Amino acid sequence: MSDSARLGGGYASASPDPRPTAQALLASVSPGDASARLVVLAGPPGVGKSSVAKALVRLMPETLLIDKDHTAGGFVLEAAHLRGDGPEAAYGAKHYWQKLRPLEYAGPLRLACDNLVGHRQVLLVGGWGPELGMDDLWNEIHQRLSPSGLIVLHLDPPEGEIWRTRLAGRGSRCDSPYFEQLAAHTSNLPVWSGTVRLSSAGSLAEVTQRALRALK
Repeated sequence: MSDSARLGGGYASASPDPRPTAQALLASVSPGDASARLVVLAGPPGVGKSSVAKALVRLMPETLLIDKDHTAGGFVLEAAHLRGDGPEAAYGAKHYWQKLRPLEYAGPLRLACDNLVGHRQVLLVGGWGPELGMDDLWNEIHQRLSPSGLIVLHLDPPEGEIWRTRLAGRGSRCDSPYFEQLAAHTSNLPVWSGTVRLSSAGSLAEVTQRALRALK
């Protein structure tokens, strides 16, 4: 089981406060080159974001992949451990939403912006959750990135049992009633009005082709 597979614990029972993360994101954005663009690949856990991202990197030249869970997952779990919490509670604490989540998301975004050079496309993968529904935030990010472009893709979850199977396949918790609670809290979150929503149903090749069409 990877660190990223263990993330997500406590989210369904948390009281999310996206404002500290939104402030940190805006402080991390910087403009890139005119021929570069940032592609944000978002969606709830287990819908295939990382797999699709890896497939896109193979198919699209000059694309850099930054997976937020890989860059920040370990420290979120370690911070939970130091507070005496297990992975199942990593996202449930107020401390996480006020202190850790801003670092978890702003750091990878800053790294992505620093790499918007030449004709490079930077693919930034993460869940984003309630922050993605803040239109003012993403409109401002779009403006601050200029002259680089911004595309946000959201993988919508598949039918319930398919989603549960995918979570199990990557080693994530998917027992009842945990899975039902997680699905209820993450499957219908609002997204930025500029987001391109994609179905994650079907094979990896089918989902990847949908993403490719959206990017071209």
